[in-house]
Amino acid sequence: MKKKYLIIFVFIGVALFIFLNTFFKSREEYRNSYNFVITKIEISPTKTLIFYNNKEEITLWNYIITDYEKVEIGDLLCKKECSKYLYIYRKNNRGVYNLHLKINPTGLFPFEWFCN
Repeated sequence: MKKKYLIIFVFIGVALFIFLNTFFKSREEYRNSYNFVITKIEISPTKTLIFYNNKEEITLWNYIITDYEKVEIGDLLCKKECSKYLYIYRKNNRGVYNLHLKINPTGLFPFEWFCN
């Protein structure tokens, strides 16, 4: 009987940790601003992209950008603080950045919970 309760307790603890971790990471991302040129891109096993700003890894929690969206090194990633959308710009032949992607949040928690 004790073993059953221990397994249930561990399961609830792990689920609660994942839920709270996602909540805090989502809140942090919505409240942060990003404005950098992508210097490196890694593709995860699920085909989502992990971006680098020089040596700093930027993992997105609320925005899904896949390999199929053709984001490249040298593109500009922008998101204002408490902005709902994330933008990726690409430099044209004249050296001017033009909008390449506008990404809606797909996070577990609504944007409105963190920014008014």
